[in-house]
Amino acid sequence: MQNNISIVGGGVTGALLALNLGRSGLDVSLIDRGEPSKAYPNLYQGRTTSLNLASIESLRQSGIWDSIQPHSKAFNEIYVWDAEGSSSIRFHSSDINRKELGVIVHNNVILEAIFKKLIDIPTVKIIENEGLTDISTSTDKIVLTTDAEKTIISEILIGADGSLSKVRSISKMPVRTWSYHQIAIVSSVETEKPFNNTAFQIFTDTGPIAFLPTVSGSNEGSLIWSTDEVYGKNLLSIEEDDFLEELRLKTENRFGKIKLKEKINSFPLHQLHAKRFAQGRVALVGDSAHTIHPLAGQGLNLGISDVTELTHLILKAQRYGNGLSDLNILQAYSKRRQPDSYKMIGLMEAFKRGFGSESLWIKVGRNFAFNFANKTEPLKQRLIKEAAGIT
Repeated sequence: MQNNISIVGGGVTGALLALNLGRSGLDVSLIDRGEPSKAYPNLYQGRTTSLNLASIESLRQSGIWDSIQPHSKAFNEIYVWDAEGSSSIRFHSSDINRKELGVIVHNNVILEAIFKKLIDIPTVKIIENEGLTDISTSTDKIVLTTDAEKTIISEILIGADGSLSKVRSISKMPVRTWSYHQIAIVSSVETEKPFNNTAFQIFTDTGPIAFLPTVSGSNEGSLIWSTDEVYGKNLLSIEEDDFLEELRLKTENRFGKIKLKEKINSFPLHQLHAKRFAQGRVALVGDSAHTIHPLAGQGLNLGISDVTELTHLILKAQRYGNGLSDLNILQAYSKRRQPDSYKMIGLMEAFKRGFGSESLWIKVGRNFAFNFANKTEPLKQRLIKEAAGIT
């Protein structure tokens, strides 16, 4: 089989890139060892994500936002407080003359919207239940071998296969990585008090807790609780009623009684970023290139920005007749995307260390920073725009 571009990984970033490039007429193979095209039997279960305004615009340009919007929940306020101090800060969309700051949506909703379009694009071939076993390159092509012994010849290869990327590993692209020594505990909840279109972030002595409103109802939302390893493992071992009581105490009873709406899931948290996002005929997008702490919900937004930038550069090269043989396309992508990713990585690390410290002086500093940001309108607007993904 021969094509222009092969993409390994059929999650949101890989599938979205395949959609963008396929719509332009490029021959694309989308390869995944699972069945992402059938991964959404229930739209409102599983992982949720917070899409900022930049991501929403990207999905609109890809022609799928109208399918996603009815299944999403817009929020116009972010309320952050420090349970270890006396400070808090509110970000409201009206501060930047917008109706909303973003939306909360289940990943299954995004995947369904993408694959419903993908299956109708004749230049996109979806290859499922096949993994990658080998990559070999020459001056003008890259050859992929799958575990079903299928050979695919492409001009360029994109790795969108997650933090344990096989593409990155086989291509020997170096990474920096470390553990946060935390566990993310995720579930859906129903609370006694409504969310009122507000996304909540609570910093506690054992890690941050996020409550995000969902389309299911005004009193239902997603829980993302990032906890220290020992404390988190203990939470996972206790009875549900004890778990919910601990959650109520950690959130200072601001949500009233809390019920679980689905099974608790958990996963270890670590930071990873590739030292370069492109090498030869290979480029990385999404979690293959960078995996960050979930406390600000920016992981998928970074991945969508990767897709948007890479789409722009590839289609620009096609318009000017340079084709995909010009590897400067991938190098330009790497140079443009790495600074934004590193900035977000640094910010998440600063939050993790700053709010994970027991130092009295750091706690005092946190209170001062919150109060200063609240009272300094230009700074507050800048922070809100950063969160919304706009300039």
